[in-house]
Amino acid sequence: MAGARRELINGGNLSSRIVARPIPRRGQVKVAILVGIAHSVASIFSLTSRRAAPSHFS
Repeated sequence: MAGARRELINGGNLSSRIVARPIPRRGQVKVAILVGIAHSVASIFSLTSRRAAPSHFS
């Protein structure tokens, strides 16, 4: 009886983990990394252009 309960608990935990956090494919991981890098680079350039713009006009 105890062994059956243990298997049921372990099986329940495993299935709930898969439902809660699905494993992404390799392509999805690469795309997410590239999007994150592109976003950070774009934010750096937008900050430098905002800081440089007022100095040129004044």
